Amino acid sequence: MTTGEAPYVDPGPRSGPADALVLDIGLDAGAMVVYAPEGWIGDELDVTREGEPRSHHRHLQVRRLRAPVGDVVAGVLPSLPAGRYTVWGTSGSEVATVAVAAGEVTSVLVSALST
Repeated sequence: MTTGEAPYVDPGPRSGPADALVLDIGLDAGAMVVYAPEGWIGDELDVTREGEPRSHHRHLQVRRLRAPVGDVVAGVLPSLPAGRYTVWGTSGSEVATVAVAAGEVTSVLVSALST
């Protein structure tokens, strides 16, 4: 018997309209977009708020998304309380520190060298 989720399957490059994302941002919350290398598609990254233990992480899955400019490889957290966050790579190392502002979408680019 198999348990757990099926792995993410990348649909590959595509054409057509942009994917729709619903973000919940406002007076106390912003959103985070982490742009990543194509080799990270399907990986889950962890995100922790500054001062919180690593065990209180949020998951962010990297996937191929269709944007108005074409395909991008990114993970999205649609609502986070404003504050500073650490993004952790699959090896457990820190790949970015990000300040999320209320009412805004904050983006960060991580590189293949920071896994």
